[in-house]
Amino acid sequence: MPVVALITPEEKFAVGRKLDNIFADPSLKGYRIIGDRGLFDDLRGREDNDISNPKEPRVWRLLLERGGWIYLFRALPPNAKLDELPSVLAIQESEKGHIIIRSPEVSKTTSP
Repeated sequence: MPVVALITPEEKFAVGRKLDNIFADPSLKGYRIIGDRGLFDDLRGREDNDISNPKEPRVWRLLLERGGWIYLFRALPPNAKLDELPSVLAIQESEKGHIIIRSPEVSKTTSP
């Protein structure tokens, strides 16, 4: 599965890092939740790839693009248990557009 970078308009997306300030959490004003709040909390602040710890790398991969939806998942670490399954993010494509970058491997550049 390819490594992915998804850039989308912020008013359509409750998670993700701002490109001009990756340390600022996105505003949750105007969003509501039903279900497991912990799933959302586990994702928040971990939206970017991080390969600094080879035992616990965080790499987002593209699972599927179909019917106006993009499905992403965080790849499991090399030492994952056989019964461990990743969560999948389903993102509706925006009428304003988005950018999706696919790559067979993680970039070698480091981000701030």
